Amino acid sequence: MKDNHDSIFQRNIQRGKDKGIITITNDDSKITYICAQNHTENFKDPEEKVRASYFVELILDYDYPKEKIKLEVPVPRRTPKDSADIVVFEDEELKSPYLVIECKKDGITDAEFKQAIEQAFGNANSLRAKFASVIAGITKTAFDVSGFKPSEREKNVISDIPKRYGRTPKYKFIKGDKDKDLKEVSRDELIRALEKSHDTIWQGGKLDPTTAFDEVSKLLFCKLRDEKTTKKGETYSFQIGTHESAEEVFERINAIYLKAKKEDAEVFKDDIRLEPKIVYNVVEHLQELAINKIDLDTKGVAFERFMEDFFKGKMGQYFTPREIINFCVEMMNPERSDLVIDPACGSGGFLLNALDRVRKFAESKGLYFLYSGAIMWLRNPPNHKKLKYGKEEAIKIILFTDYLIKLFDELYNTNVKVTKNA
Repeated sequence: MKDNHDSIFQRNIQRGKDKGIITITNDDSKITYICAQNHTENFKDPEEKVRASYFVELILDYDYPKEKIKLEVPVPRRTPKDSADIVVFEDEELKSPYLVIECKKDGITDAEFKQAIEQAFGNANSLRAKFASVIAGITKTAFDVSGFKPSEREKNVISDIPKRYGRTPKYKFIKGDKDKDLKEVSRDELIRALEKSHDTIWQGGKLDPTTAFDEVSKLLFCKLRDEKTTKKGETYSFQIGTHESAEEVFERINAIYLKAKKEDAEVFKDDIRLEPKIVYNVVEHLQELAINKIDLDTKGVAFERFMEDFFKGKMGQYFTPREIINFCVEMMNPERSDLVIDPACGSGGFLLNALDRVRKFAESKGLYFLYSGAIMWLRNPPNHKKLKYGKEEAIKIILFTDYLIKLFDELYNTNVKVTKNA
């Protein structure tokens, strides 16, 4: 299926080419940055696309003069010899470093991201820069370096770098603001963000896969609910503010979840069972994404791909291909009054597609969509003994679909009523 959204990288790189601040060879092998000292690199390197994208943002969005930006700046007192990916200077003589940026390819692990942070701090401290920023795909973290001890890594986190040597904003993302609203992303970027969030929560096997997926679902629900309920002109709750601790971010996200739990105690039975630092890291991965703005088909494929990869890789489960599901649902042609039952629902692909078909029919007729039919989730699937984690985990797999129904409600802007029978 064709992805209807360009990636953030693609959009930024095209903007940079249009403005003449980067040039790329016809075979996409080399990129040249037009800055204080024009610099050419291998554009086939995935890390280079991240650097190119952020270089364009620095000039076009943050209003830093290209004449005060250098790439691959040698860093004194670093062993082995090191250089900073991007440095923004305050002065025309390029003697006063202001911002040091470390760029990494999209999809690196949390451990690798922490290493990148240490690298950025080492460079920034050696160059005596005021700010440092680490970029790995759509995951970004910025720091106030000069105002804190060299060892500080939490209290000096800032929501975003200053715009053109100005003040650091308290929050970066504001709903409805042309420059500060959330960004639409491509299907692949959404999948990678979901995968990174799951890996952060899974913690390399500390949690069993289904428990980790359960917690991802809770936080993803909070993200979607925040996108939907935040009013224009207000800051989003699902983001990290300047100098905010992990505990402060957790409390704000948890407040969204507790409100939903109060509204629907049948579905939201458990609390968020994660340490504040883990929630903080997941917010880093997801805060920039405008998930609700992505078209439904692209969004659906992304979530199916993510769930399918998770279950195949972590649980050894396989799902019915989307094309077969669509064919069966079309042949079945469910109506609003029908009862749809799937005795081995897995991730609920047939059920959710049946629900979506009714939604689309209602929209085509200009009707308000309210699906009041019952959806039955069988709690004890006959194939549970084949699963790696046995019956107890098989039941967990079915239980987390409660959250998927609520996610579906948030994703597709429906008002879904669900009846479950054991």
